[in-house]
Amino acid sequence: MKNNPVQSSEIVKTVAIPELSPHQFYRFESEYHRYDKPVILRGKVAHWGAVREWTPEYFLAHYGNQPVTPSINLPKQATPYESYETNHREKMIMSEFLHRLSEGQSCYIDQSDISPFQGLENDFEFSEIAKPPIAFVSLWIGHDTRSGLHYDNMDNSYVQVFGKKKVWLVPPGESRYVYPFADSVSKSKIDPENPDLQKYPKFARATPLIATLEPGDMLYFPRGWWHHFKSIGTSVSLSCWHGQTLTVQQQVKAVNDAGVHLWGQILRDFMWHGVFGKAYQQRLFSTPPTGKMLYDLIFPPGKTQ
Repeated sequence: MKNNPVQSSEIVKTVAIPELSPHQFYRFESEYHRYDKPVILRGKVAHWGAVREWTPEYFLAHYGNQPVTPSINLPKQATPYESYETNHREKMIMSEFLHRLSEGQSCYIDQSDISPFQGLENDFEFSEIAKPPIAFVSLWIGHDTRSGLHYDNMDNSYVQVFGKKKVWLVPPGESRYVYPFADSVSKSKIDPENPDLQKYPKFARATPLIATLEPGDMLYFPRGWWHHFKSIGTSVSLSCWHGQTLTVQQQVKAVNDAGVHLWGQILRDFMWHGVFGKAYQQRLFSTPPTGKMLYDLIFPPGKTQ
């Protein structure tokens, strides 16, 4: 008889993400950002026009004909990275996407460039909270979505605009417990909501930080921190990547921390997809294979080798 995965709250010890109330925001720089520690600033951006106005109805009225390419028919079990981009992308206009959302379909405008949505940039101002340089701002709209546990190469100031999201964080020092994919080492095989500790027993040693974000809240988490977001119903969010990127040395360390055995697949992908230019399948919500990205970092496309 097959055993079901256990809920993380039953076995895996979790702690709350630190948070600051409005009268404590002055502590953000000295106690959190300076030391690369995550923190939630409760109600920090409640005054933004985005938080006051951006509902599904707002996007329908103002951007109904805007072309979008959401993820659709999203997997409800396990990690989304087990699936591939080509099976879950479809071009449509915003009104069609919002119709699917209203029917309760699991679909996601994920990491969408904000610039095609002319006028939205007037409804938020990350420069007051995100430390420069600011790289880009992304829009996220979805229903019952799950991001998958992963880490990014830049700091992130993540704002909940509409609806609620639950978030899990795992510190970089616990990378050896999260079982990264060998071909995409910034993505984890762990479903933090419902981890299979028989298959991935080391995750029981991790101590995820958890919280629920509400409209007007901002979550800051540093580069290299593993994170997973789950929307509770329909949700709209903004993320701002900013600050310095992980250096090559830091990225090498991140791989070593996760497991030196990962280098075998990375080097194979470096040769196969980089040197020989062979095609690859890209995992859902993912960048190209780590080995291919390493190749492009060393030999930037368009430059003579």
